Amino acid sequence: MQPYKRKNTRALYPLISISIILLIWWLINVLGLVNPLFIPKIGDTFSRFFDLLGKGSTYNNLWLTSFRALLGLFLAILVGVPAGLILARKKWLFKFVELPIEFFRSVPASALFPLFILFFGIGDAAKVSVVFYACSLILLINSFYGALPNQEKTDRINMLKTFGANRYQVFMYAVVRDAMPNISAGIRVCLSYSFALVVVTEMFLGANEGLGKMIYDYYLQYRIPEMYASIILLGLTGFIVNQLYIYFERKYIFWSAK
Repeated sequence: MQPYKRKNTRALYPLISISIILLIWWLINVLGLVNPLFIPKIGDTFSRFFDLLGKGSTYNNLWLTSFRALLGLFLAILVGVPAGLILARKKWLFKFVELPIEFFRSVPASALFPLFILFFGIGDAAKVSVVFYACSLILLINSFYGALPNQEKTDRINMLKTFGANRYQVFMYAVVRDAMPNISAGIRVCLSYSFALVVVTEMFLGANEGLGKMIYDYYLQYRIPEMYASIILLGLTGFIVNQLYIYFERKYIFWSAK
């Protein structure tokens, strides 16, 4: 019974941590430790949050932000993952492109905003391209190191060849399968990163709609409770997307270390 009780207790950890944060927030309000202009009352914030949930424009903004983030990530997966897998099998090719890859990895996407505006304008293409640029490099590196050969992988490849496996089967059942935990970890990182990038681009690259635009407009109007409410909505969206991916990962990449 003891392990069962311990497991149930751990399941409550997220609720306990959130309760502590809300308690600290409430105490700040009650004790007047911070000007309400910077940290609004918790009751006002959640009142505005539920008001936002009752507006159709909120869901339109949420949809646009999610669409831009996930489209950019999807394109990054299509390019970054195969590129990383190929480079891991062709070491000479990786040495050839290593310097450009490391150079662009060292340049944050935010520093290239003027270039994205120059090439793609201020529409959706620029916002999706920012996500694609940043996430494709992360996924390329994760895929590359996940697919690098080692002794265990080499032995498995030799065994498959002994049983008559062709090059495609070796690649899919040994190389790709072993690399999937690394690739999946990269995708999880990029899920949160893609939303963060899109919100920033919606604030500063020009946008008529989106959660970033909504947050920035509330900030400019000094509607601080609404701004906090929008940030909470963004955080909940990211949390839900991440949990959905964790479910997918546990179901289809079950050999990954947990």
